[in-house]
Amino acid sequence: MGAELAAGHELAASAPTRPVASAPSAIAELRALWGARRLFWALTQNDLRVRYLGSSIGLFWAVVNPILEVATYTLVFHVLLNVRFHTGQTTGQYVLYLLCGTVAWSGFADGLLRGTTSITNHAHLIRKVNFPAVVLPAQAMASSLINQLFRTAVLLVACVLIGDGLSWHALLLLPFVVAQTLFGLGLGLLFSVLNVYFRDVGHWVTAGLLIGMFVTPVMYPASAYPRELFLLLYPNPMAQYIGIYQSLLLGHSLPAALTSVIYAFVAAGLALAVGASVFAHNRKKFADLV
Repeated sequence: MGAELAAGHELAASAPTRPVASAPSAIAELRALWGARRLFWALTQNDLRVRYLGSSIGLFWAVVNPILEVATYTLVFHVLLNVRFHTGQTTGQYVLYLLCGTVAWSGFADGLLRGTTSITNHAHLIRKVNFPAVVLPAQAMASSLINQLFRTAVLLVACVLIGDGLSWHALLLLPFVVAQTLFGLGLGLLFSVLNVYFRDVGHWVTAGLLIGMFVTPVMYPASAYPRELFLLLYPNPMAQYIGIYQSLLLGHSLPAALTSVIYAFVAAGLALAVGASVFAHNRKKFADLV
């Protein structure tokens, strides 16, 4: 924590000394983020160092954690409970299916939760004159994205070792990872504002993510969803992202529904626009409220 505080105070001195735009707007807020990109990257690096500081294997935990998670889920659901989603499903197929879901969900959930509390947890920086507050939820999401990329590397290796390998469709994964990250950033900006006004928002987000993990096809296929509950499935952007990952990496094909692809990018753009706009219109009140 001391390293984070020291880095924050040192880097804040290099932050822009004047607002990027006079009128609060989503575009101005994103421009402020770009203008403070050196500060953003430095805080992201520092966040990763602090997160793994003192651990024996450091950043390698980003690789170990998904392996342990999937091993646990596989033991409970596939081995002990004998869950099968289709006839002849092998343990390797189940592991890859779980990895696709948990890699995407963990990156989203971690970034959203850390982004929600990013403003209130860094009050010492927010109180500095003209500190670009948008950097805080953005670097929280960037740190989670880097962790997700490590997890994705584990998934790709697993596809080669225990699956049917990879096809050229895997090259299309990156745009959807970016879209998912922007979707999470938009929600993070929105909830970080709400958490300034209502400090229990972080707890609600934690509870919501726990419920969301089970109502999103992370550990089971979308085809297992009860027909009467399909309205919970289709509007869920994370269900679309996970389904796309599975199509590209496991199905070696483009998503069957073009609407899923369109929805993935529309959801990202809409969430980012709304989140950045709400953030921009409330940013000047942060120093008095945190």
